[in-house]
Amino acid sequence: MSRIPVLVTLALLMVTPLACSFSDSSNSLSQSISSPITSWSSSSGGAAERTYQADVRDYTQAFVTSGNDFRTFQSDLGQLAKKHGVTNWEENMATYVGIGEGLGKAKVNPSQLKAYQRNLGGSDQRKMDAIQQGYDSTR
Repeated sequence: MSRIPVLVTLALLMVTPLACSFSDSSNSLSQSISSPITSWSSSSGGAAERTYQADVRDYTQAFVTSGNDFRTFQSDLGQLAKKHGVTNWEENMATYVGIGEGLGKAKVNPSQLKAYQRNLGGSDQRKMDAIQQGYDSTR
C-alpha cells in the first residue's frame, strides 16, 4: 500500500512541469490571437503573409491605374484573400499595408490616399495607419 502513494507522488511530479509549460503556451497563444495587429515576420507563416501582402499591393496598383468600380475592388480583395487562405481580410492588417503599398506604387496623390483611407478604413484608425505605413514604405 505504501507504494501507491509514492507512485502517485512521482506521477504528479512528472506532470506538474508539463502543466506549467502548457499553461504558458496557451497564455501566449491566446495573447497572439487576441492581438489585433500581429507581426508576420515573427510568425511561422511569414513567407505566406508576405506573398499575400505583395499580391494585394500588385492588385491595388493595377486597380488604381485601371479605374475599376470600388465594389469590384473589395470583392476581388476577398477572392484574393481566399486564394491565400486568409479568412477575414477586412481585419487583417497585411491587407491594408498591401493596399497602401499599391497606392504608393500607383503614385496616388495625398488627397487620393486620404480618400482610400476613409473608404477602406472607415473609422478604424489601425486600418488607416496600416495603409499609411504601406504608402510611406514606397517613398
